[in-house]
Amino acid sequence: MRLYIKGNYEANIYQASMEYPWKMWFKERKGVKVGFSYACDDDFYFSVSLDKFSSNDERWGMADFRIGKDSWATFKRENLNLNFEDSYESDGREKGDYLRIITTHKDILAVDKRALCIMAIEVASAIDGQISEDDTETWLSVEEFKTKHKDLLNLTYDEAVDISLEEMKVMKAIDEPLWEELDRKREEYIRIHGEVELDDDEEGE
Repeated sequence: MRLYIKGNYEANIYQASMEYPWKMWFKERKGVKVGFSYACDDDFYFSVSLDKFSSNDERWGMADFRIGKDSWATFKRENLNLNFEDSYESDGREKGDYLRIITTHKDILAVDKRALCIMAIEVASAIDGQISEDDTETWLSVEEFKTKHKDLLNLTYDEAVDISLEEMKVMKAIDEPLWEELDRKREEYIRIHGEVELDDDEEGE
């Protein structure tokens, strides 16, 4: 699943993004602070996933994720990756015209889809932007997007998890197909332009 966002890229979301997971999932539940994994920088890169562990929410401990050798091949791992649309394949050397949020899987659980929508709203609001759900063919204002997804956004985190546990019984974790295309483009870009050259300071880190 993927969404595109356009707006004022002179704005900065770096500090605000640290609080996104509280809005996307929860800040504290039953005395436990939300557990999540993330990476970010100050140029619109923010990658985050909810830790679906029993220490985070007792219901995840009882969920049947059908994990084999790779937990990323299941709904236990759902990464929400915000970046400029051309950044991944160019290894950060190009940006493109839009921001894109892309998920690990093509179809995602309600708890993650709710989080995706909230993340898109937060980013678009911060940059006075618009959101596209059809690969930039049409654009929605933040308010239009909220109205379209009001039923999902009105769910609490707990309600979204309850729905997700039922979804897991019938949904299959299929990779978002765009990742395969991006990996192919990345290999081709590096073949033509070479690997990113690090300066001495970066090499020493």
